[in-house]
Amino acid sequence: MRLYLDTADLGRIRDLSRLGVLDGVTTNPAIVADAEKSYRNAVEDVAEVVDGPVFAQVIAADADEMVREARGYQEWAADVVAKIPATREGFEALSRLRTEGIPAGTTVVFSVEQAVLAAKNDATFVAPYVGRLDDAGEDGVGTVRRMQEIYDTYGFETELLAASIRNTTQAVALYEAGVDAVTMSPEVLEAHIPHPETDEGVAGFEAAWGDRGSPLDERGDSS
Repeated sequence: MRLYLDTADLGRIRDLSRLGVLDGVTTNPAIVADAEKSYRNAVEDVAEVVDGPVFAQVIAADADEMVREARGYQEWAADVVAKIPATREGFEALSRLRTEGIPAGTTVVFSVEQAVLAAKNDATFVAPYVGRLDDAGEDGVGTVRRMQEIYDTYGFETELLAASIRNTTQAVALYEAGVDAVTMSPEVLEAHIPHPETDEGVAGFEAAWGDRGSPLDERGDSS
């Protein structure tokens, strides 16, 4: 299972990379706009600090321009994966990019049908929007689970990359569903760490040890 961070904030990427759990970074036009950088600068900057792929979404709405942008992204960094929206034009662009060997996948996915078309196109990944499916009154995790079952049945190699994850409850449900990958905000990743019982347990051990200092500084037992 791969875990990606959904941000273009270099400080947060550097900080959370220290946990040793990140497999790459996903971006989108809204995230880059918030960073107040050009898309190229944002992707290049992220690629310099992350060990893994950087996902960059095309802005164009027609297939020709999508293909042109995806080609251009390959010049920005060594490991850029183009994100193509799940539209008619997007699937046409994806098919053309596949023949050129350019890594690209399908994003803004809301249905099992779209996920199947992406897999048939040998998409590098497909990104269903879990939280937004819930917002629309659908079962986001359940929809992703159905996608995973179909992918497993037919042996599709497309990575199922769950996105729009709002909280750790959704994240855990996706882990249980066996998804290939998840991408989440720094806040949701941070929320994986704390637990009150962990804090209480650590405090108890610290109290029991008292002011003895580091075990490395102790003098050996001379008796």
